[in-house]
Amino acid sequence: MSKNSLSTPRDNGAPQRVAATSPAMSSQMPNSTASSCPRDADTSEKTKVFSSPQRKELRINPIAVIFKITIAFGLIGALVAGYCTGLKILDLKVTTAGLYGVALVTVYLIQLFCAITNRVDINRIAKSASMVSQGLEDCEKAERQTQSSIKSEVSIVVVGYREDEQEWRQCLRSLQKQTVHPKCVISVVDGNEEPDLNMANAFVSEFEQSNAPLIQLPLLLSDVHRNTYYDNLPEDGRPLVARLWCRLIGRHQPGHVAALAVADRAVMRQVSEWDTKWNIRSLNAVCFSQPHGHKRTAMFTGFAMALYALRTRDAIFTTDSDTLVQDNGLHEMLTLLDSDPDIGGVTADVKIWNRSQSFLARLCSARYWFAFNIERACQSLWRCVGCLSGPMSMYRAYDLDTILGPWNLQTFGGMATTFGDDRHLTNQLLAHGLKTRYTHRTWCDSESPTTFVRWVAQQTRWSKSFYREAFWFPISFAYQSPWLIVETVIQSLYPFVLAATVFRFLFDTAHSDDKQLFVWLITMFSVALFKSIVGVLLSGDLWLLLFSCYGFIYFFGLLPSKIYAMLTMHTTGWGTSARSSSERKRGQSFLQRTFLVCHLIVWYLAVFVGVGFFLYRIFANPFFILIGVFALLPSAFLYWQDSVSLRDMRESITNRFRKRKPRCDSTVETAVAP
Repeated sequence: MSKNSLSTPRDNGAPQRVAATSPAMSSQMPNSTASSCPRDADTSEKTKVFSSPQRKELRINPIAVIFKITIAFGLIGALVAGYCTGLKILDLKVTTAGLYGVALVTVYLIQLFCAITNRVDINRIAKSASMVSQGLEDCEKAERQTQSSIKSEVSIVVVGYREDEQEWRQCLRSLQKQTVHPKCVISVVDGNEEPDLNMANAFVSEFEQSNAPLIQLPLLLSDVHRNTYYDNLPEDGRPLVARLWCRLIGRHQPGHVAALAVADRAVMRQVSEWDTKWNIRSLNAVCFSQPHGHKRTAMFTGFAMALYALRTRDAIFTTDSDTLVQDNGLHEMLTLLDSDPDIGGVTADVKIWNRSQSFLARLCSARYWFAFNIERACQSLWRCVGCLSGPMSMYRAYDLDTILGPWNLQTFGGMATTFGDDRHLTNQLLAHGLKTRYTHRTWCDSESPTTFVRWVAQQTRWSKSFYREAFWFPISFAYQSPWLIVETVIQSLYPFVLAATVFRFLFDTAHSDDKQLFVWLITMFSVALFKSIVGVLLSGDLWLLLFSCYGFIYFFGLLPSKIYAMLTMHTTGWGTSARSSSERKRGQSFLQRTFLVCHLIVWYLAVFVGVGFFLYRIFANPFFILIGVFALLPSAFLYWQDSVSLRDMRESITNRFRKRKPRCDSTVETAVAP
């Protein structure tokens, strides 16, 4: 496709090529289009386009900040010092509990209490909104009647890249069943080649009754924004140390505000130009295809169209192309968003629709339940959910307009970031003093990796995002609850404390009681089993008992991946072909697979050598150290898992050991057959 042309459907549905003016990248805005942009005049113009929440002026309380800093550094210092000195808090005869163990148990009990309280609070908000909306005493009747009576205006943004057609169509059908009718359903396909257009045409087919057009964009709006920003950013004259630090953590240099304003206007001018050409603001559904970038570039296009072309007044709902949204999704999330003007975004429960495809998917499904219904629910009570999940999130339009530009400009180590879009959007809200919440009253069904290697790649990517975003947490600390500090510290330190504990048991010759390792393992399993039972009691789902086995894949997959992620935060590649179902079918080469699993091989070698050394200490037989050789078995499994590119090699090896019938046998059987 030529980059100097766009396509729009003819009246009969066939695509038509039309000329497009080249996008302006200059810093000046023509007067003819200035009036159509929400922020061209001043902040008051923005309030005319988006619903402006009534909020108190945001101020930082120095005493509160000092208190939070004291908690943060005090907690880190206490946990590290307590672990290094072997401080014991409880002596249970059979075993002892150190400071970090007591902290983990205490945090879990607080999480459980807060999660249950949040559930009660969310139900109260829904009940109150239902009664106020209808003015009825019968809450159940009111809830039924208010499913379609929400007055707030919301648009849906769904992005994807070469998704499986059946999954894509099911996603779109779930969006059409919403009890709250959206202003517009915006799809952005991250690519403009033939496989991408197949996905776009499927959208047009599903929204045929809405006369949804397919509009092919010649460029990325995110590039327009980024290039304009850096073209108008003055030279940084600060000392080298200050520049390097800001380059590492992605902070902005002097002149950022003015350059950002110019970049925002450039994007809005381009959107206004396209809106004039295709009358986008009048559409109920539309699909955009654009040059292939990554998920964040597609989301930026969708957000910009929803805000500046369609002028969605209240909220933007975002989801993924492999996600099935419950019918009451928009209703419940709008109800929660409208309950407090200080809330900038909300999320909901995420379940796994393909959990029956593998045992790993079942474990992931159990882990998702605890992650959302315990951890995020607890954070929600404190109004500081750390990550509004990508498969199902909603943002206040007024606030999304504020954070959209800085979100697109995020860098780490001087490189533009790709993944971690949902976590950074959330951090932008928290850093502006806004609140984030979670509701259990609706959910979506998303896809989970069914193979171990793909799951490891996904978790490595998410872990990189978590540690990278930790550089943003200090900004959020100033405005948010101290609970955000507590959870961040615990989550950051836990992988390293766990790894240090295991290797201390295996390699430390000062430990005279060799039974401690087995007691520790039994204790860890017992805690996981207790959590599983609590989950079953709260949900009624017996499958949650599998969570007691999650520690196995955590230790052999997620734990080394977290450590590896922290050491490789600077790499911004997607890390897996999981974004595209067609690329997943194509598989990986030997080198690609090695890049994904090399840290696991090192980890397995260290663990098995440690087990051999541990047995050598017990039985005084040096041959036990050779157990380290058995690390080759799980390492071979990492390469043996399903990968089309490696299939030929596996089949050739298998065929060498497979007994084949002589060709003459079949000939004889055929001859004597009646």
